[in-house]
Amino acid sequence: MNYLTIIVLLLVAGAVVLLFAMAGELYARTGGLEGSPESTPGGTGVRPLEGARFGSRPGTWPAPFAQFGTGGPHLLLVLSTSCASCEEVAAQLADQPDSDDVGVVVTSATFDDAAEFVQRHGIARLPYHVDEGAAWVSTEFGVKISPSAAVIKDGRLVSALLFTDVAAVRAAVQATKEAV
Repeated sequence: MNYLTIIVLLLVAGAVVLLFAMAGELYARTGGLEGSPESTPGGTGVRPLEGARFGSRPGTWPAPFAQFGTGGPHLLLVLSTSCASCEEVAAQLADQPDSDDVGVVVTSATFDDAAEFVQRHGIARLPYHVDEGAAWVSTEFGVKISPSAAVIKDGRLVSALLFTDVAAVRAAVQATKEAV
């Protein structure tokens, strides 16, 4: 592979991640979360994510999420390194209790940017996966907006949510778990 090909691939990966982050930012800033008719009662900012491939089961799980292939529900928080709302969500993770059923997918154009994001927000204490170019999460689940949450049960995507508050999305998943 020559240098020109590598540069083009890096530019394409960067553009995909930027588009991924911009879609989430635009959605959050235009009132798509807070105060929208579809948001949950109390203005929690949790609402369904359209376009996700419900029922899909990944061909492979990144090693940190191996346990997500069975049982559940498990919660995968999808954050982007180029998303202001994701920075706020990542900061909220410090106040959340550790849990084996919560993992973080960090989408980024480069591994170095993702590693710095993980270190800055203390995400390494949770199961996490760096998804360069958002390739894994978008291919396997159709999740192309951040911040979002993928709810996994028995290895399949059963729900996908847009959110701005970690505690609220965890409470929504817990309420669903208790209802069944």
